[in-house]
Amino acid sequence: MGYAKHIGRVGALAVTLGVGVALASAPAAFADSSEGSSSSSSSSSSSSSSSSSSSSDGAGAASGATGTSGSSSSSDSSDSESSPSSRSGRSSTVGRTGAGSSAADEETAVRISVNDTAARPGTQRRSPLRATTARTAKTSPLSAGDPSAAEPTLKLVTVTVETAPAVNPEPGTPPLEAPAALAALAAVRDELERNTQRRNATAGPQIGISSVDTPNVLVIGVDGVNLSRVLADPANANFFNLIQNSSTAPSSIVGHTTISNPSWSTILTGAWGEKTGVINNVFTPWTYDKWPTVFNQLEEDHDDGIQTTAIANWDVIAAIAAAGGELGADDIRFIAQVANDPKWLLTDDAVGDQTEIVIGNSNPNVANFVFSYFVGVDENGHAHGGASEEYKLALNNFDRNLGEILAAVSQWEADNNEQWTIILVTDHGHTSQLGLGHGFQSPNETETFVIVNGPGFSSGAINLQYEIVDVTPTVVTLFGGTPRAGDGTSMTELTNNVFPINNDEALREALQDLISKNGYPSVATNVALGVRTIFTSIPYFLYNFTLDAVDGLKSVAAQNIPVVSFVAALLVAPVQFIGDLGYVATNFVAQIVARITGVTGASIFPLWPPAAPDFPSILEELSRLNDAADCADPAVGGQCAVPSIAV
Repeated sequence: MGYAKHIGRVGALAVTLGVGVALASAPAAFADSSEGSSSSSSSSSSSSSSSSSSSSDGAGAASGATGTSGSSSSSDSSDSESSPSSRSGRSSTVGRTGAGSSAADEETAVRISVNDTAARPGTQRRSPLRATTARTAKTSPLSAGDPSAAEPTLKLVTVTVETAPAVNPEPGTPPLEAPAALAALAAVRDELERNTQRRNATAGPQIGISSVDTPNVLVIGVDGVNLSRVLADPANANFFNLIQNSSTAPSSIVGHTTISNPSWSTILTGAWGEKTGVINNVFTPWTYDKWPTVFNQLEEDHDDGIQTTAIANWDVIAAIAAAGGELGADDIRFIAQVANDPKWLLTDDAVGDQTEIVIGNSNPNVANFVFSYFVGVDENGHAHGGASEEYKLALNNFDRNLGEILAAVSQWEADNNEQWTIILVTDHGHTSQLGLGHGFQSPNETETFVIVNGPGFSSGAINLQYEIVDVTPTVVTLFGGTPRAGDGTSMTELTNNVFPINNDEALREALQDLISKNGYPSVATNVALGVRTIFTSIPYFLYNFTLDAVDGLKSVAAQNIPVVSFVAALLVAPVQFIGDLGYVATNFVAQIVARITGVTGASIFPLWPPAAPDFPSILEELSRLNDAADCADPAVGGQCAVPSIAV
């Protein structure tokens, strides 16, 4: 991924120069484990749909079949990098309203009363650079025979909590509210439970699986996003509106590596990297022979009855989607970094564009699964730091793309009288300062989130059971399948939600409060994972260095420069061989260290490095076709279809 090719996503070279020593002496901090009480909620819901209306160009999107559409407008006046002319005619704002729950399917919430409930004066938001999309939670009746049908109605429990002002409140604002009996839930975040126990949901009935024969699920992956930074910036209005109408987990992957490929493999297989053996960002195709991806599982279960699509601007994600041979994704759209786009904003925009196209063209007569991946925020975190203005603007740019995607979903739902379930997830967080980015165990790095909006999932809910490993089991379950053996649990089973006193500032503050409770693992775990990161990053660093060197030599050889090109061509093979030997030697050590530090799936075989992913960029294909003089010409007519990589 661009910047990471030379430094690695974990800054291996910098780490080996001295950070490892600091790991051993770092004091341990732990998540708050104070006990409290809360009442579990029996989660049931009623059917509703949501719709959206766009305002970026004044056009409105149609409302959903059972909802009324509202509209909001704002100026889309970001800089030239985040607002290319090709996007000027696209809808980006919608308002969606869902039907209320029936009295028979009453949902019980834990609610908190506080002495200080005055509205904060700082709640007025500056006008965002994009239009706002609100997507309501869509609910459906529980499946037939659900045991909750015979349960008595639970009573609303009110707990009064006396609160003190925050240590460092914002200037000119009253003390923060205490919105959600948060201390009572801190035990859920216990490190041992997260890392050694499979979670069993016993708090409420399972969410009913859709009775629709052709369900639709969209998973949006955004790399390297800190939810705390999303919540701290009111400009991320589409992001927060989705949270307001969804079930959200401010989760943490403390105790697991914070390197991208292991985390995305976890998200896309339902098994932690310690099991799959993925230890760095080198794509290993044999991993997915043993640990099938969500694409493999859906294709095996449904064959021609489902259309699976992956859209990504990191080639490793495209390669994971293609893994599994005939069971790989049906349609893979890889988007290479756009020329003259050092901040990746235009490249992320291209991912958003392709996602909207795929959703708009989805066939309502078959089931549809779409995975859309954005790398721009992470790239800016590596290049400038998580607290930088560039990181903030990249997040704002993703927020605008998110609003446009939600608008496309709402329009499709209104046109086809079907619904989509949307899951938004990240792989890790980012350190504030420029440097390492991620790879270690600071709370900023281990900070993740899972957000789910769809039939049966509650609106404005906080769920402390969801983790990133639960995404694949959830998707498979939503399509009526049985998840393969792994570490995750379908989120349809994890229904122990809590509800702040409102889904605006109280929800925002409750999530921030939970995130602030994240801590370091034990000293032993912290040191072990730090050592693993250092040793596993070295072969990745050599792997990318060799690829770049060989590509450079091939480029010179292709220029036909007298003598120079000839020498460059001669050097390709020996440089590749020496680089591969270096990878074998360092990977041998890395795999041993990984095994010692808890990666049961670690293996020194195959010894030789795998081939790098090689996908043509869909943008280059589209550009080439647009340059064709006449698609009616038999010489080029067969190439005028929308390009994709069919597997």
